[in-house]
Amino acid sequence: MKTYIYPDNLRAAVKLWFWNVRDFIIICTGVILSAFIFAKLFTPVPLALTSCYAFLTLRAEDTAIMDYMVNAFRFFCTTQQKYYWKIGDGHGING
Repeated sequence: MKTYIYPDNLRAAVKLWFWNVRDFIIICTGVILSAFIFAKLFTPVPLALTSCYAFLTLRAEDTAIMDYMVNAFRFFCTTQQKYYWKIGDGHGING
């Protein structure tokens, strides 16, 4: 008799530690390329860019830090906020 154990949500994105698999592959490739570039040119810039990408794509409960930053930018800069004012609804000073 074989027992199969399935995750709770089969449609969920595949994660490896705190990243999606696609992001993890990009980070590993970036680290390898950064190590080669650092060995040849002695510049830490590619490693810094790779570590920034790794930080921004960290996922906590299916939301990345980059998602928070994009949503905050949309909220404060690009989307119009809507406010509805009512007069005389019975709950104010004049009501």
